[in-house]
Amino acid sequence: MKVLLITLAIGDKYLQIYNLLFRQSHEEYAQRYGYDFKIITNFLSSNTDLSTPHPHLIRFQKILVCSQPFSAEYDYIIFIDAYILINTTNAPALHNIIDYGDKIGIVDEYSQPTPKLRIHLQKQHNCEDNATDYYKLAGLDINTDKVLNTGVLVMQPAKHAGFLLDIYNKYARMAINHSRRFVYEQSCIGYELQKTNNYVLLDNKWNALWALYRDTKWYTNLQEMYTENYLIHFAGKCDYHLVHKIIR
Repeated sequence: MKVLLITLAIGDKYLQIYNLLFRQSHEEYAQRYGYDFKIITNFLSSNTDLSTPHPHLIRFQKILVCSQPFSAEYDYIIFIDAYILINTTNAPALHNIIDYGDKIGIVDEYSQPTPKLRIHLQKQHNCEDNATDYYKLAGLDINTDKVLNTGVLVMQPAKHAGFLLDIYNKYARMAINHSRRFVYEQSCIGYELQKTNNYVLLDNKWNALWALYRDTKWYTNLQEMYTENYLIHFAGKCDYHLVHKIIR
């Protein structure tokens, strides 16, 4: 199997933060399992009329990684967000951790730390309190109890390139100035994955959102969470100042 680990860091400031806090763990993990490693620092080709790069389209670049000139070289492409820290000591190889079949591997963030605690947290923050309403806020109608987090995607280019490109072509232009801003991309991808049943769930250890566990006091501290999980997701720039304090 040939596997590519890839991330996205477009913009000098974003790349600088990534290099400082997270890049080393990505490179070490890729090296440990013999994965190729790549950083997207410029907009990718989509073969659409979206010829002018727009900052609101940055997050959609992740679903173009299976349809690039380099993509066909790989059996699996694993995308991880640039603000995810990998526990390189404990994390096993992701490309064969489960039988993916023809599906895309992804984590359900609405089960973190538990479904009940997540809904409680949503209500505390005066946010939508169910997954169906999460998608409705992006104009998407689906009856579900899952919100799929696109911070980690395990994809097979030969099987998923066309599917993901179709999602980009259908939704990317609407991301410009959309009211849902940075969660619009996640809403669209998660909606299409669920609607077509084209996903398989990974254990939450593969994309554990620190803010959710912190705010529910599930772990005593970040060090404990790091020890107990494989990929720790610092979404929303949450507590970047603590990353250097983790003992690895």
